[in-house]
Amino acid sequence: YGTGCFMLLNTGNKAVPSKSGLLTTVGFKLGADAKTQYALEGSVACAGRTVQWLRDNMGLIDSAPEIEKFASSVADTGGVTLVPAFSGLFAPYWREDARAIAVGMSLYTNKAHLCRAALEAVAFSTVDVMEAMKK
Repeated sequence: YGTGCFMLLNTGNKAVPSKSGLLTTVGFKLGADAKTQYALEGSVACAGRTVQWLRDNMGLIDSAPEIEKFASSVADTGGVTLVPAFSGLFAPYWREDARAIAVGMSLYTNKAHLCRAALEAVAFSTVDVMEAMKK
């Protein structure tokens, strides 16, 4: 896997099965007489790892913080969409057979567009988890 992004939604003292691709998990229990609190959990497999990939594998940035400089230097992704499914897709899709893909590149595409597409991909994946929690 990679350095993921995880979101928990406290569901109280009842374990609520998800109908939208999330995991039901124990949240916490504070004290011997306290009731166990449960949560729904969603995860994005490659969040920070996507930035590491741009740095270590692709050589597009020299340090992780540098991604912000490039991503903010362009108004949009220039049509580039990145799906960072390097370890498959986790919640809410659960597709271990999915693989990463970058589409929409042209001769206009530069590393700033790829940096922005990477950050947007992590953000959109996180929104997918949040939307699943609303159901």
